[in-house]
Amino acid sequence: MKIGLFGGSFNPIHNGHIKIAIYAYEHLGLDKLIFIPAATNPFKKKQKNAPAEDRIAMIELAIKDLTQNFEISQYETKKGCLSYTYQTINYFKNKFPDDELFFIIGSDSLPSLHKWEFIEESTQKARFVVFKRSNNIDKINIKKFNILRLDNPLYEESSTMVRKGALEFTPLAVNQYIGNHKLYAKEIVHSILSALRAKHSVACAQFAGNLAKAHGLSYNQGYYAGLFHDIAKEIKEEQSREFISFFGFDGYDKKLYPWHKLHQFCGSLWVKNIYQINDPEIVEAIACHTTLKMDLSKLDKILFIADKICDGRAFKGVQKLRQLALEDLDAGFQSVVSTNYQYNLNKGVIFDEEADAIYKKWM
Repeated sequence: MKIGLFGGSFNPIHNGHIKIAIYAYEHLGLDKLIFIPAATNPFKKKQKNAPAEDRIAMIELAIKDLTQNFEISQYETKKGCLSYTYQTINYFKNKFPDDELFFIIGSDSLPSLHKWEFIEESTQKARFVVFKRSNNIDKINIKKFNILRLDNPLYEESSTMVRKGALEFTPLAVNQYIGNHKLYAKEIVHSILSALRAKHSVACAQFAGNLAKAHGLSYNQGYYAGLFHDIAKEIKEEQSREFISFFGFDGYDKKLYPWHKLHQFCGSLWVKNIYQINDPEIVEAIACHTTLKMDLSKLDKILFIADKICDGRAFKGVQKLRQLALEDLDAGFQSVVSTNYQYNLNKGVIFDEEADAIYKKWM
């Protein structure tokens, strides 16, 4: 039997991984291909992986409807320590002594391959197969270790890009899992937003989490509402209107979507449709966190408060407002609304009839 061994962090698995696995399976004539998620990659020690159980669950979702004979091994994740290739190959050679093993690596591993521990021994026990990650291939180690080279197309997807927000590079089920379990959230926020805006988002998340916990909601619900509330803040107006229109709304109707409402509505669309978060209360809180509305949930109030008075907001009386909000949500909310209303009036902001009515309802 011909068995492919496909190791990696899979943090997370993406469409490129699936394409590579299928290509190798078909072109090598494999009978089975085994995904081997790493506990810790010796070449990526500084990279913090999602928990092993999440990465394994995402691989399961990615391969469950495929027709190829794909499996997952927890050999490395159950070890829970640094993963070295020679140990993995020894394990599978002992498990399948009479079968032909193919160990699949990316071309970016070639330049350092001669530095891998016991590489000569490993290449005797399994045939190493390299897939292209770029057109620059280190031919020296290919020849030295008799490596089989796949002539696969180049795939643009990478786990790094997914963790920076390119969630479209994952199968839908994986995307939904990421949103449901709030994976890579902080990394995505820091990648999409400027450093200053990301810092505010984290501060807002922490205070919203504390408020939520103090007032009977889960810390995480408050935290992630705060973390993502400004995810669309730095999108330009034209792009915002295009984004809204993409989801079937008339984003170019400036009466429905005036400039000051764009980032909150785009943010709600992003967390629901791009990140695939499965909490409608978080989606709705983000959708009204700037303008408020006539009917507010507890989380709506919490997010508005946290945005206005979290760490980083400095004005006279802010500490008293923070304490009041932690002790009495409605009283704190009323005070923050009044303070914000007066602040905007002092800036010369002219409220339209709808906004004025909303503010006055809650003051």
